[in-house]
Amino acid sequence: MDFKKFLSNTQMGKVVANFLKKEPATDEQGKVVLSAEEEQKMAQHFGAKFVEILKGKTFTSADDSASELFDAAVAHAREEAATHFTKQIDQLQKDLAMLAGAAETAPAIEQPTNAAQRFIKGAGTFKANMALVHNQAAATFLQSGVMADTPSIEVDDLRRELGPYLSQGNNLDILQQLYQSFSTAKHLSWKRAATEYKAVESESIDHVVQQFTPKWTPRGGAKFTPLTIKNYRHKVNFPIVPAEVGESWLFHLYDEGKTPDQMPITRYIVDKVLLPQIAEDIENVMISKAGYIADSQRTEDTMDGFETILVEAKKSLDKQIRFFNTSKNLLEVTDAEVLAVIDDFVASIAPLYKSKQMPVFMSADVYLKYKRAYKAKWGEKSGTEKVNFGEDRVDFSNCYLQALDCLYGSPIVFSTPQQNFVGLRHKNPEQFITDIQKHDYEVRFYCEFWLGVGFLLGEAVFAIVPDGYDPKAAISSTREGTPGKWIVSAADKEAAGNENPETL
Repeated sequence: MDFKKFLSNTQMGKVVANFLKKEPATDEQGKVVLSAEEEQKMAQHFGAKFVEILKGKTFTSADDSASELFDAAVAHAREEAATHFTKQIDQLQKDLAMLAGAAETAPAIEQPTNAAQRFIKGAGTFKANMALVHNQAAATFLQSGVMADTPSIEVDDLRRELGPYLSQGNNLDILQQLYQSFSTAKHLSWKRAATEYKAVESESIDHVVQQFTPKWTPRGGAKFTPLTIKNYRHKVNFPIVPAEVGESWLFHLYDEGKTPDQMPITRYIVDKVLLPQIAEDIENVMISKAGYIADSQRTEDTMDGFETILVEAKKSLDKQIRFFNTSKNLLEVTDAEVLAVIDDFVASIAPLYKSKQMPVFMSADVYLKYKRAYKAKWGEKSGTEKVNFGEDRVDFSNCYLQALDCLYGSPIVFSTPQQNFVGLRHKNPEQFITDIQKHDYEVRFYCEFWLGVGFLLGEAVFAIVPDGYDPKAAISSTREGTPGKWIVSAADKEAAGNENPETL
């Protein structure tokens, strides 16, 4: 048969044509002509013997057949397989010898996990869709280090990607992050409630042990005052233009060495843009200084923070909270006076609580005054080089100083056991992000969550609260320094010059 019939009428001929993706050329004698590259590829795939036979046959006689080619290809495949398995067997034998000579390590103890933990652990299954243009651009940027002038991020693509990201357990994970993201969170004892929470009777009993008598003589009963802690429902309407965060997202991937799958832009927006802003609002406004006003859209009106609770309780004196009897505002007195007041405050706490290790919460301003006074009084000429001389424990007590970020600009100081300082979440697993909508170039997040704060028992709270202090008034000072210490306007410069004429 001729070569063309061989290619079209035999299985091996079809195999050769498919492999080369064309009909091979032949010389005047009818022998196959292969380029050096074609010959090399066929030898690697079918074996050198196969190529030798293919090039040597003329396919002109009727006796020619494809059986020789088939046998050569099969022999090559068997040889390759034998070599491969021999290498595997050798490696396995080496591994067994190494393991036999090594001591066996005991398996690690596996801690049991509840359903919620298993759910969170499974949240990492989300994979970014690498068919989307923005993920492809990120992968290219990570490989080449060259970024397009305007990273292409389609709002529709981003919205679709957010859907599966939030539906695969990540929403629950995001909620866990939300309640741990602000710095005061670690000092709260978290509980779940629908709209409010109140200590049960078993949490507030009097002494119960008594002398035996063969009669029913119940003893005990509520001695403390259980307080009602309100839970508040909050919402977030957060618009974002994806194109505006595209560049920062890419640089984050590049700096952190992450892949788009590990940090897709959807996760970046939630973790690095949305959650930090919510955490800042909670810490700087809501958890401490806010005071609830119905039908208001201002952040400072969303709930009652614990400063507002203390201020209002001192006005009404109906919560059995222990307010220290002093008229001094610790932000306005000298460092030495702050030291004396707090030492006296700690010494005056009820004996029942003196054995407990309790934090004395205060602002960074009051903390600074106390530490400076302490070092000035006890550290002079002592030779100590410790910045926190005396550490943070109040001398001869179980109380220790604890500055809270949310107490900025506040003269309030208070102490209570951690179990009594409560943060509230909703009793049901709530959804954080409830909807994602596209509006022109924006992606709009519609979020909801519950948050409340307060104290369980009034008698277990000891506080310094000066009269006339308004927590909301301190919110405006978040980004301002001490009045009179900074030159911002021409009037400030003139005032500074009048105080220090030698500087002009």
